[in-house]
Amino acid sequence: MDIMQFVPDLGTGAIAGVVIGWGLKKAIKLVIALISLYFLSLAYLANLGVISINKDALLGMVGNMGSSVITYGNQMVGLIHSLSLGAGFAGGLAIGFKKG
Repeated sequence: MDIMQFVPDLGTGAIAGVVIGWGLKKAIKLVIALISLYFLSLAYLANLGVISINKDALLGMVGNMGSSVITYGNQMVGLIHSLSLGAGFAGGLAIGFKKG
């Protein structure tokens, strides 16, 4: 078995990983900025007395989203491990996420 037959897969996976990692980091930054703006606007409206915030329900909702993200992340880890391009993809994703 020649190890050189796996080199194109590793390279392709690495390039795809860099691109996806960079884009993923940019998307996460945008989502965090929008969520922060939303919570700041809620806090501002609550400070003016326009709305009242049920803090227990809000914290419960945030906790549910956190567990959903963790569950989705665990599923993605299994998927990436099953791909033949997994090693190159994981390395490229780490590089793209760091550079993004």
